[in-house]
Amino acid sequence: MSTPLTPPVGPAQVECPNCWHQVSYFDAVNSAFFGCPQCQAFFEYPEVGKPKLLRQFKEKPYMQRVLPLGTTGTLEGEPYRVTGYMWRREAKTTAHWEEYQLRHEKTGAYHQLAVYQGHWMLIEPTEEQYRVQQENSRQSFVETTDSTFVLYNRYSPRVLYAEGEFDWNVLDDEALTVSEFISPPLMLVRERNKSKRVSWFLARHLDPLAIQNGFGITNSHIPARVGTGAIEPAPGQASWPILRTFSLVVALLVVATHLFLMAWGNETVLDADFISSPATVPLAQPVGSSSDRPVHVSPSFTVPGNGALSIQLWANVDNSWLELPFTVVNEQTGQLFEVTRGMEYYHGVEGGESWSEGSTQADALLTSVPAGRYHLNFYPAADASNQNPVSFRVTVQARASFGSNAFLALILLLLYPAIQYARRYFHEQRRWENSDFGPVSAA
Repeated sequence: MSTPLTPPVGPAQVECPNCWHQVSYFDAVNSAFFGCPQCQAFFEYPEVGKPKLLRQFKEKPYMQRVLPLGTTGTLEGEPYRVTGYMWRREAKTTAHWEEYQLRHEKTGAYHQLAVYQGHWMLIEPTEEQYRVQQENSRQSFVETTDSTFVLYNRYSPRVLYAEGEFDWNVLDDEALTVSEFISPPLMLVRERNKSKRVSWFLARHLDPLAIQNGFGITNSHIPARVGTGAIEPAPGQASWPILRTFSLVVALLVVATHLFLMAWGNETVLDADFISSPATVPLAQPVGSSSDRPVHVSPSFTVPGNGALSIQLWANVDNSWLELPFTVVNEQTGQLFEVTRGMEYYHGVEGGESWSEGSTQADALLTSVPAGRYHLNFYPAADASNQNPVSFRVTVQARASFGSNAFLALILLLLYPAIQYARRYFHEQRRWENSDFGPVSAA
């Protein structure tokens, strides 16, 4: 069970003309319209003359009021008192929401605190007159110096219930056409009456904790949030521009560094040609064994630093194949790196159409080769049906830059931004589910 807040006693009271209940009020200068919580009557109490009953509300909110009339608190560092409450809905839908009227304790200015499906926003009047730009028959927007506000909703309100004090006849709002333009976490609200007179309001999203902490609600009945609010900020709203820019810049640096290393970071330490006998030798013998398998030894070369070693191979195989086991031998330590690559290339004409398969090239990558003096031992095995010698060429590059590392770095770098982008995307999709107007991506 929650502990209900006890509102302070009002400084003045006015008598309800329907049930004679004493309705408390706080603004003796501006308040002229009152809602009676006892009999649900809404009436006008002019300075001169008798009170006038304007409407007897037939409905009463089923939910418990989070902020009773008279409650005081702070929002965004400003002091407010709750002086009025309304329960409203759209004329052509079943969408219901609550509005609390807040009176600034220092300036006497009025603000509205609206809550719909657990999503709160603070609404204040603005003297700014905005120009609505029509993009097409269904979508409009408002350009300001800081942002673009896109049409989200358009409706006429119905007042189902009101209690407390008001400085205007809230029933007159039912003749308004309300247009809401959003740029989360902000909203511009345009109210236009039948005579085309326009008033503008600025709304800001508020977290439920701001309501709870601002009004000292320790065990609240604050409604749970349902879905995505019209101006509820997307995940990472404040940090997203920085995260997006940082990730793109670093990703470009990774790509640029990789391209630089590919173009200038690789150092060719060996480029040699060999000719292999066409005779086939058994491939089952281990590489480097003392067999009759021919051995081709490359010139020695120096690996200047620890890192990757890229080995590119080419053979002039033509409708034949070449199996090429080889070892990379460290002449100082005797450490061996064993690799086997094969190249085969066949082509011809069949049914009047040319065909080909295989390749004359192969490559190998050794990712962790210590600095030192090296040479290569090749143990080739060629197609015996080919009577011509098979030549092959090897090119070795030290400190090789290979795409897999760059690709992995990009994945790790962009993983979190991608998750945030997806969260923001689906957040926007859910936001626009409640709108009759087309979404504009904000991710």
